[in-house]
Amino acid sequence: MTIGISAIAHAYGRRRIDNVADGVRHDFDESFVREKLGIATRYAAAEDQATSDLATEAARALLDKTGVPAQEIGALIVVTQTPDYQLPHTAALVQKRLGLPAAVASFDMSLGCSGYVYGLSAVAPFLEHRDNARAVLITADCYSKVMNESDRATSRLFSDAAAATLVGPQPLYRLGKPVFSTDGGGAEALIVKCGGSRAPSEHSQLYMDGRAIYSFAMSKVPQHVEQCLALNGLKLDDIDRFVFHQANRFMLESLRDRMKLPPGKVLIPGVISHATNVVEHPELVAERISRYARLVGRENVLAGTDCGFAQGPFYRRVHPSIMWAKLDALAEGARLASKELWT
Repeated sequence: MTIGISAIAHAYGRRRIDNVADGVRHDFDESFVREKLGIATRYAAAEDQATSDLATEAARALLDKTGVPAQEIGALIVVTQTPDYQLPHTAALVQKRLGLPAAVASFDMSLGCSGYVYGLSAVAPFLEHRDNARAVLITADCYSKVMNESDRATSRLFSDAAAATLVGPQPLYRLGKPVFSTDGGGAEALIVKCGGSRAPSEHSQLYMDGRAIYSFAMSKVPQHVEQCLALNGLKLDDIDRFVFHQANRFMLESLRDRMKLPPGKVLIPGVISHATNVVEHPELVAERISRYARLVGRENVLAGTDCGFAQGPFYRRVHPSIMWAKLDALAEGARLASKELWT
């Protein structure tokens, strides 16, 4: 039986943070946040939100989206490094709130960046010998609960969020053969020194040695990609898109360059502009679109508008004439950029 990914849903912490404005308040240069980090918006959990809340919300969205009844779920894995409690495991809390059957296999995995790959590999054996069984794999964390907002190494990088994946037969994406490795010598590079048996009563916050993590990623990720492709009988040219889990745009671009991948092969999330009620000249819009298209490839840019078009009986933020003028400027700017990029 072929096992793989059927659908994905997500949930965010309730607090939406403008990462650029927040970075400037903490003495970061705006261009650094936009162009190096590439993270314009972050999300943080509200005071009354915990990891199980985000995990449950994402899983409910997944089941609603797919129409799969809770009673058909045979396994539930929650990958998290910020569980609600030391015990019980967070998956048990989510199982109860989702109304999953008591016969479900549920457990947590304490992993971070590699957790999704480990989770997919761990859940497959639960389904291989059960006809039409499905599993929900959730990756969820509330890093804001263990972060120091004044820490320049971590505070602009992390969001509180959850993603829920439906794994089962007849998938959209089948699972290939994975490659794993571990180097415990880097434990001190990314660590929260509290809550475990080593320091049960101490309170600590997330510490990260960004330079060490960067060096590790540049060294190990290309090796592992080569090993994984060889294991599956593939070459670099056989892959349409590479989706790397790394902390920021700079690391993703560095990986792309180190692996000599052409523009467009690596997906790099990001934004190209900011929210404003000012109607910008179409040529300025075109210049901004073209600039980013040259960086990431012309086929990989979508132009959109987000300038606070909120309207209501007692709340009028933007006059309709500004709305239409801004949309007209965007459309004309996109037309000019397309003409420049394709001629």
